[in-house]
Amino acid sequence: MNKVRLAQIAEVQTGLSYRRYLSEDGENFNVVVQRSIKKDGILEDFEQVKLNPLNIKPHHLTYPGDILMKMPYPYDVVCVGQGGLVVSDRIAIIRLNDGFDPSFIAHLLTNAHIKKQLYELSSTERISHASLKQIKELELVLPDYETQIRYGELLDTINEKIDEDLKVVEYDRRLKEGILNRLWEEGR
Repeated sequence: MNKVRLAQIAEVQTGLSYRRYLSEDGENFNVVVQRSIKKDGILEDFEQVKLNPLNIKPHHLTYPGDILMKMPYPYDVVCVGQGGLVVSDRIAIIRLNDGFDPSFIAHLLTNAHIKKQLYELSSTERISHASLKQIKELELVLPDYETQIRYGELLDTINEKIDEDLKVVEYDRRLKEGILNRLWEEGR
C-alpha cells in the first residue's frame, strides 16, 4: 500500500461559474450542479441551459473517468461515465493520471477517513467547504492498480445493489400509501 496526496496522482480543478455565460442564442448544455451529484455515486438531474460555447474551456467539460466532488459538505463524489457535461463551480473535477482506477478512487474519496480529513481541514468555517488546495492535500492509501480495479468493480456492484434496494423500498412506500388511500376512498 502506498500513501499519496491526491495532487500527486491527479489534476484537480474547479468547474465553471456558468451563470456568467448564459446566452439566449447559445448552445444547449447539460450542467452538473450540486444537486446532480447524489450519495452513492449517482449522477443525474442536470441543469439545462444555453451557454456561449466560446466561454467553455475543455477542462470544464467532463470526460469518462473524471471524478466529481462537491466542495461543500457532505462532499458527495461520483465517477463520471459520460463526456461533454459542463461542470459548475463549487464542484472539484479530479482527472487521474494513468495507472489509477477512477471507480476505486471515487469510492475511496467517500470513505470516513477522507471525510475526517476534509472536516479537519475546513473546520474553521461555519459551513464546511473544502478548497481546491485542501482537496489536493488529501492523503490516500492506495493498493496496486490491479487491486484498485477489483475493489472498484466490487464497490460498484454494491452501489448497484443499494440503488436497487432503495427502488424496492420506494415502491413499497408507494404501495402502502396507495392501499391506505384506497381504504380512505372506500370509507366515504
